[in-house]
Amino acid sequence: MHKDVMANEQAAHRPSLLFFAPDRADAALAEAAYMLYLDELLDAQQFDITIIAPNGSRLADRARAEGLTLHPLSDFARKLLMRTPQLWPILTAMRRWRYDIALTHEGYACRGLGVIARKVVGICHDDQVERFSAANQIIVLNSGIADLAKDLIEDGPPIEVLPYPYDCRFDSVKTLPDEQTPLRIGTSAPFLEGDGLGVFIHMAQLLKQSHPEIHFVVAGNGPTEHDMKELADHIAPFIEFVGVASSYELANSIDLFCLTSRDTAYSLDLCSMMDAGLACVATCTNGAMDILKGGMVAPLVPIDDGFMLAVQLQELLDDRAHIYRIKKACYERIREEDFSRSHFSYRLQNLLLSRSGR
Repeated sequence: MHKDVMANEQAAHRPSLLFFAPDRADAALAEAAYMLYLDELLDAQQFDITIIAPNGSRLADRARAEGLTLHPLSDFARKLLMRTPQLWPILTAMRRWRYDIALTHEGYACRGLGVIARKVVGICHDDQVERFSAANQIIVLNSGIADLAKDLIEDGPPIEVLPYPYDCRFDSVKTLPDEQTPLRIGTSAPFLEGDGLGVFIHMAQLLKQSHPEIHFVVAGNGPTEHDMKELADHIAPFIEFVGVASSYELANSIDLFCLTSRDTAYSLDLCSMMDAGLACVATCTNGAMDILKGGMVAPLVPIDDGFMLAVQLQELLDDRAHIYRIKKACYERIREEDFSRSHFSYRLQNLLLSRSGR
């Protein structure tokens, strides 16, 4: 009985936290990010958590399984909330400043959440940091995004750069096939606007002319899958689309990895391929530039430039020693202190507790 009373008293003194997690176009990436932060909140056991998420979503199912308070969110309600931030208390049936802190990956939600929560923490995992100008705190995963925010948001909220939440899973560098065996160049994509998959397809068309022996692999699925396969059938029918693949499956099926996105700040696939000891090439988004130390670890190419990507890959294919150097550098970089799930957890929990005012 005494233990139950103590537990209830501790729960009563925990900060109230609202996690706003609507549907997004990049459903798979959003779900992974949502689950990452929910896992951290649950592990901390420091917050009284309420979830706003669509019925049937993985996050909603997890909230129910964990006994959390869940407010289902329809697509109609999401659109209303996006357009009318002043109506959030009415549309969500929540009083003003009901929560100590709100957490969201959606920039448009910050102003509305500020009506029902005392502090709003925006999480920016891409380059669109200016959307979070109405937050009280912005969380990013690299210093490039933090610098961008300072340029784009005048007198903006404080910005916290957290470590990348990645723990290594591979034990050794993947060996490169002998020189008589054709190499396989691959990428993974959510098949969304801006993922750069069209750039990869155009690169493959160009590179195949000088290196006809090379194989090309694309992993993933999503809304633009039909269009991308149609483009490939037209200009690069030799590309193999393998569907959804785990990091182990992708690493085993390719020898060089390309990240072609326009705005990815934290690419789990890039980290996984570096962990596996693959040579990587990436577009110069803020995330890739930070992860690859401005090109010191592995080559960076201009965004949306299939020709330059083909040129860079051709240089690598003609210089195996360089490929080996990049493989080693990628494998070592991902094991530096910038990448740590435990450090990420510690910093995130301390930040949220300090922002909750408790």
